[in-house]
Amino acid sequence: MILKNGKYKKSFKVKEDETILDIARKENFELEGSCEGSLACSTCHIIVSSPWYKKLGKPTTEELELLEILPNYTKNSRLGCQIKLTKELDGIEISLPVEL
Repeated sequence: MILKNGKYKKSFKVKEDETILDIARKENFELEGSCEGSLACSTCHIIVSSPWYKKLGKPTTEELELLEILPNYTKNSRLGCQIKLTKELDGIEISLPVEL
């Protein structure tokens, strides 16, 4: 998995079934996740690069409702707590959204 934040870019080895939020916390990457992954906030908002976004399952209605109220929502926005990594997602590239 590759996490980007502006000019900062770092690759991480991950275990299958970890969420992006799990990895960000383990690696001390700046992704808050206030609700601990319970789908009650949007503080783990990430942007998934286009080729990888298509490989993800569709977000749930609950996830979309949280994302769509964000001022920096994009068509590739997701919540890091909702993406479990699999072998098919090996090398996924994500970035933190620009703060408005």
